[in-house]
Amino acid sequence: MDTGRQRGKLREFSLQLAERIKAAPQQSAQPLRLAVRAGSDSFLIDMTAAGEIVPLPDVVPVPWTRPWFRGLANVRGRLIGVIDVAQLAGRPPLPAEQARQLLVFSPALKADAGILVTRAFGLRNAAELQALDAEDRTAPPWERQRYRDLDGTVLTELDVAQLVTSEAFTHIGT
Repeated sequence: MDTGRQRGKLREFSLQLAERIKAAPQQSAQPLRLAVRAGSDSFLIDMTAAGEIVPLPDVVPVPWTRPWFRGLANVRGRLIGVIDVAQLAGRPPLPAEQARQLLVFSPALKADAGILVTRAFGLRNAAELQALDAEDRTAPPWERQRYRDLDGTVLTELDVAQLVTSEAFTHIGT
């Protein structure tokens, strides 16, 4: 698929998402979460933590940083640290061919960073999610409750505010 068509589709998705967000307060008082996929992992992101989703720009590696810090990218004149959140959590890195988009964090978090995602796949209403029992899994503190949505997809709530203030995140140097 050519880049122009991809950008057009992403722009169309962003417009539809903006329309749904605008209509959301009228539909429900329940909080909405953005659903994103990063390789085989699916996450829920609080809408207040999500700034924007852009096609993955060129990423310039930064020497002497941890492997999960992929480098820096220019997003509309703003330098953004590109994070592989799966690798940061101790899982295998997101393969390059699956890193298609960058979810840039909201400026309110005061962290010029974003996470690599394969794709965003819509909004989820918290009232329509089924909480799953805690498993015997060790997860980083920024990975919160796991849920199953109406389609049967298992999603992990990602607490971005806790992620950007965690010691693991703030120590990018090797």
